[in-house]
Amino acid sequence: MIWTNEQGLFLQRHDQLGERDWRYDDCFKLIFSPYGKGEYQTHHGDRSIGEEEFFIMNPKVEHKQLRATQEKFLVELTPSLLQEAAEKMGIHHTHIEFSTVSYRHRQMIQWATFMREFLSRQKEGVSALFLENSLVQLSILMIEYGVGSHQKELPIPSGSDPVYRVVSALKESYIQQWSLDEMAVVARMNKFQFAHAFKKETGLSPYSWLQVYRLFRSQQEIIFTEHSILSIAIKHGFANVAAFNHLFKKMYHKTPTQFRHFHKVNQ
Repeated sequence: MIWTNEQGLFLQRHDQLGERDWRYDDCFKLIFSPYGKGEYQTHHGDRSIGEEEFFIMNPKVEHKQLRATQEKFLVELTPSLLQEAAEKMGIHHTHIEFSTVSYRHRQMIQWATFMREFLSRQKEGVSALFLENSLVQLSILMIEYGVGSHQKELPIPSGSDPVYRVVSALKESYIQQWSLDEMAVVARMNKFQFAHAFKKETGLSPYSWLQVYRLFRSQQEIIFTEHSILSIAIKHGFANVAAFNHLFKKMYHKTPTQFRHFHKVNQ
């Protein structure tokens, strides 16, 4: 089923869960995996998404869905809608670019679960006003919880559970070279239970989350200063500039230098 609006569309289907042809869209695309692993192919490499995780495809990124588990759920929305929401939230980047990381956040899960259930029950169409309001709401959630160039740091889980305790500690000392054992002590769990709980909450392993957090703490400095890439990498906890460059390339398909140039040109 497809529900369309001039600002975007919702798609929910349980058949044709793979695609033969490449797609090239002029919109942002939120992809949510309700039941299990999905796989997408781009010219920069394949992307995997786990159960209740999401990622956001930037406009004009050529891609193809290889498979989805049971259900395909995605939402497309126009760049102008996202930009309008960003400006109203006080974010004045002229170009928001989302990374390729697959992530899990409770607010996104709640929104996607409600929308999927609501749309699947509609037999006689959905009002244009409801679709418009839902797309506006999603644009706000994407800016708040989507992992992208506008973020000063990685969106974090909320609550008082062990994962939140560890995330709070990592934020305060993210330059420190944390071990899994040290994180587990903060969580008051054994390291295997902790690693499983952390992955379930965020969609990332504890070490991967820490590395991605370091990257997002660094990116505003890359965009808005002339500091060397080496000094920025070391300042934000990376052991060497090669590891920093490798993660940046994986996240944005750009080196830090290319990322800096791109956002200076598009400011």
